[in-house]
Amino acid sequence: MMLNLVYNLTKHKMKTLISNHLQKFLFLSLILIGAVSCEKEANPSDLQNQEQEQVSETLPESELISIDEFEKISENFLEGESLPSSDTGAKELNVTEESFSLDFNASITRGASRGTEIAGDIDVMITGKFRNFNIFRGKLTLPNGIKTGVRGAFTVDGFVYIITRIQGLGLVIAVGEPDESGSIAGQFLLRSFLGFSRGTWSATPNDQPLPDLTIVDLAVATPSLSTLVAAVTQANLVETLSGPGSFTVFAPTNDAFVELAALPEGDALVEVLTYHVASGSLTAADLIGAGAVTTLQGETITIEQTEDGVFLNGNVQLIMADIVASNGIVHVIDKVLIQETPLPSIVEIATSSDDFSTLVGVLQAADLVTTLQGEGPFTVFAPTNDAFAALSVLPEGEALTEVLLYHVAAGKFTASDLLEGTTVTTIQGDEVTVEMIDGKVMLNGVIEVISADIEASNGIVHVISGVLIPPVDLLSIVDLALANPDFSTLVSAVQATDLVSTLEGDVPFTVFAPTNDAFAALDALPEGDTLKEVLLYHVATGKFTASDLLEATTVNTVQGEEITIEMVDGKVLLNGTVEVSLANIEASNGIVHVIKGVLIP
Repeated sequence: MMLNLVYNLTKHKMKTLISNHLQKFLFLSLILIGAVSCEKEANPSDLQNQEQEQVSETLPESELISIDEFEKISENFLEGESLPSSDTGAKELNVTEESFSLDFNASITRGASRGTEIAGDIDVMITGKFRNFNIFRGKLTLPNGIKTGVRGAFTVDGFVYIITRIQGLGLVIAVGEPDESGSIAGQFLLRSFLGFSRGTWSATPNDQPLPDLTIVDLAVATPSLSTLVAAVTQANLVETLSGPGSFTVFAPTNDAFVELAALPEGDALVEVLTYHVASGSLTAADLIGAGAVTTLQGETITIEQTEDGVFLNGNVQLIMADIVASNGIVHVIDKVLIQETPLPSIVEIATSSDDFSTLVGVLQAADLVTTLQGEGPFTVFAPTNDAFAALSVLPEGEALTEVLLYHVAAGKFTASDLLEGTTVTTIQGDEVTVEMIDGKVMLNGVIEVISADIEASNGIVHVISGVLIPPVDLLSIVDLALANPDFSTLVSAVQATDLVSTLEGDVPFTVFAPTNDAFAALDALPEGDTLKEVLLYHVATGKFTASDLLEATTVNTVQGEEITIEMVDGKVLLNGTVEVSLANIEASNGIVHVIKGVLIP
């Protein structure tokens, strides 16, 4: 219906004939069943003699507000209504540019008053605009000069409600719907002391023929659509929307355009505007029934009716419906419809950036592309090419698959989610720790998240500065020695001095481990308590990396004496002469540093 558009037009007092006729035409939707007079007055005595028959009390009605609900709430003026200058009874209604005369005809076809013909002139005026309906009040004038009040509403989904009490007949409750030509037709119930009657009605404007107004003409005549008119002009769509059509146009208000960060330009503007146009003249009822409509832009708009109104794409509300033009129909909406561009998949994000070419290559090598193209959702930590380049060697085979799966978690977790959880379990099975360090999001304490929360259709991507290496099950210090043939002499010495159980304990130790060659360089291998003293001089309580040792310069051994640590010519030396050939071998109960000589206390 075109009621709200007319309301806006009349507020600005259109001075041209076209605008005046437009106002009258648009108010067809307000035709009131109550604004009638009886061509054949009903004689109560005659009515009592008519055959009584069963009459259905059901009328079609809006899903947004029932006729019974409207009857109750409209008995008195609603908060927000503008009162006319006189009451709504039989007194004169103040005639303004918002008041219109209509020619009404009706016939009672069933019930106690069957056969009664009703006709008359009516005046109506909008008094209030609400979320799902506009309310109007007016008067009817019978041929004998008697006047009585009427009230009614037009709903967003295309219904007209009429309620009036006609002297000598009873209470009339009516429902109508406009067609594309602007005429109104409907059904009504008459409640009287004799029972229920039922009939049909129709109405046309009490004025000269309406000029032909296109969709563009309607928009130009409406100040609240001036931004839309400017956009249509800029996009060179005026000729199209003034053509024979027919079209269905979803027209955003000026306020709707203000909400945009920026108005698109060029082809982007054409895309947006054609996303607001569909082929054919589709009423609100048609759209609700279909549930979706394909636009000229090619994409689909969804339409849903809820208790709060009619919505497009779930969040754009239809605020004025069924505004009929010569080449289609217009529905006014409260937001600009923006087509949501489909998000790329995780794999598409990776393949679209040169920074992830190594990642893409290893995903292909590990046959994980199909997995990451699945529905998910997944959270992926994506190392850059530089991150892979920093590795001393790139894993292969099953080891590569393990590493890559350690970068994927099931579920969609933003950076905030990860920080709140502090850890996330990966598909590989181990956890990745997440913490904020110096304002940076860090994984496992050392890998920085350099770009977070990249949305994908099947999850989310976080770009990271390094490759995450899954933890391995560390061996104990003794097991490390047993697993390496270069430590066979050391193992034999530890066994001979009953130190195996000590070095298998939970207390973290730092062990300086001489190789077989280091022991072979001795003139003789100590024995008994002397050998034990020598071995304990190679063990410190606590876990100390090479950096820790160099920073401290000395470390106390379990034997009781100190070892000095210094950097000489780029080499880490113990007691000034014994070189550390391999540092920082992690163990489950400490750390091992391989040395080239045997330390003598």
